[in-house]
Amino acid sequence: MDKSWEVMSDLEDAFNEITTFRFLIEELKKAVDSNHTKRIIDSTSALDAFYNPYCTNWDEKFMKVWEFVVKKED
Repeated sequence: MDKSWEVMSDLEDAFNEITTFRFLIEELKKAVDSNHTKRIIDSTSALDAFYNPYCTNWDEKFMKVWEFVVKKED
């Protein structure tokens, strides 16, 4: 596989993990709408736990793309 394709694919995979984040937000909305305190706490905790690893993963993949694709062209 071409290295450009590989790093771009990895970045896309990292971004696609946003669907997990979207799911957790929808669960939180349902919990709030139904005033289900335990589900609100669980969903909020899951969002909080997921946020930093998601951002770190995306940042790492983005930097690889930046280094390989953008800086390479300089």
